[in-house]
Amino acid sequence: MNLKKLLMVQLFYCLLGAGYNIVSYILTSAGSPPLSATPPLVGVISMLVYGICLTPGFLGAIKIYRLLMGIAIIVYGYGGIVKHLMNFYQNGLADYSSMAAWAIAIGINVFGLILNGLAVRGKFE
Repeated sequence: MNLKKLLMVQLFYCLLGAGYNIVSYILTSAGSPPLSATPPLVGVISMLVYGICLTPGFLGAIKIYRLLMGIAIIVYGYGGIVKHLMNFYQNGLADYSSMAAWAIAIGINVFGLILNGLAVRGKFE
């Protein structure tokens, strides 16, 4: 995969994560429970920060991009995967609107983790 394609797929991951949190915000604004334990605005801001971290890749600053993606593995791997798993283990689905919402949250972040792993390992042309 070339770098531009990887970056575009990472941008898609960013939009998926932001979209999930925007839907959660809309639901809470309408009086429904949020999709997950993550406060929706915190989730959107987090994904915007991730999107900004892709900028060095688009600009050709590969070392900085790979370093930022390494940090993203830690941050989003913990906050987006481990934390959701721990929430489920501790509280069941109490922090989630449904099993599907829980699984989608983890699935989105597993997708991002794989992409970030490719970036860190330099698996692009």
